[in-house]
Amino acid sequence: MTEREALVAYEILRIARDELRLGDATPAPDASLAGALDSLQLLSLVVAVEDRFRIVLEDDDAAGTRTLADLARLVAARADAALIPSTAPEPAR
Repeated sequence: MTEREALVAYEILRIARDELRLGDATPAPDASLAGALDSLQLLSLVVAVEDRFRIVLEDDDAAGTRTLADLARLVAARADAALIPSTAPEPAR
């Protein structure tokens, strides 16, 4: 995973945790999204990611997007660089 993809993945996790309040349902980077989230949670995450990064994810995108890392890779490739966080926040101590 590139640094850009990792920053996108971190932001997707933040969206899932903070905005969608998925808490423990937040998927690990290599976990299956379909296995970690129910269909409503997955749809909510996709819509929130589209809104945050100002992109559109088509139905065909789902065929190649199985994990959080896959989603981050797709978003990183499509999103404007100005919309991607420049750094990940420091972990809480």
